[in-house]
Amino acid sequence: MNERFRIYAAVALTGLFVVGGGLFFISHSSPSSAASVHQIKPFHPHAKAKVALAPPKVTMTKAKSRKTHGRRPAVIAGVPTPLADALKRHSVVVLALVAPNSQVDGLTLAEAKAGAADAHAGFATIDVGNNAQVEALSALLGTSADAQNRLLDAPAVLVFQKPQALYVRLNGYVDASTVEQAAVNAAPTT
Repeated sequence: MNERFRIYAAVALTGLFVVGGGLFFISHSSPSSAASVHQIKPFHPHAKAKVALAPPKVTMTKAKSRKTHGRRPAVIAGVPTPLADALKRHSVVVLALVAPNSQVDGLTLAEAKAGAADAHAGFATIDVGNNAQVEALSALLGTSADAQNRLLDAPAVLVFQKPQALYVRLNGYVDASTVEQAAVNAAPTT
């Protein structure tokens, strides 16, 4: 055998014995060391901790049940309710289609709202998690002559004219001045 190989074998064997011996002594340590666990003291030793064993029971009263029956529908005459409400009051409406937990969508929502306010246009928002409203908006856009406007992506800013015609769709992040200009361009000339 090679001299270098013998040295490596001796070092490896010695290391194996050291590691094995250490593990042996650790696993067979005295039981008194396990009993020396420190007890954690509370910040306020005089305050008693309250432990809830079961969650409180919640019962629905008649007043609450009436409230759920008065809920507005997600869609009115095939148009998402937020858009329908805004089109009743404004001739031009800026609609933001956003996901609520997305940072980019949140920025787009804020810019769309500011742009609509600067243009004196209506503003509405639709959460992509509201299936009924998204389906109604998809059906409304499905009638568009432009194929690229038929599919929905979030975030998106859509500018509608009365009665419910899509004027322009801006995909992705859009700044307030772009939204304002689109809403001003969509306004009817008088």
